[in-house]
Amino acid sequence: MSLFIQTAAALAFVLLLILGMAFVHKKKQPGIHGLFQLVAYHSFGPRRGVAALRVGREVLILGVTNADFKLLRVMDADKLGVRAEEPSVSEAVLRLRKIKEDLNG
Repeated sequence: MSLFIQTAAALAFVLLLILGMAFVHKKKQPGIHGLFQLVAYHSFGPRRGVAALRVGREVLILGVTNADFKLLRVMDADKLGVRAEEPSVSEAVLRLRKIKEDLNG
């Protein structure tokens, strides 16, 4: 019986260690704020649309389908008048969910 208790305690310790490491790793990851910004998205029906994505000083115009993304055009964000904003995490999550819903239909 003591071998079973030792094994169960060791397993619980390893699981708690894994969960703790995952928590620390998630906290250390940079947010999406500095990497890219969704400027606009327009749906053309289920699983199709066009997205404008700001990456640095460029705005990428992407064709979006359920199978892939196609780069349609690269534009200068300064010439378009698109300014860099720091969206809140909830706004970014809502935008990404909208894109996912549009892609999944």
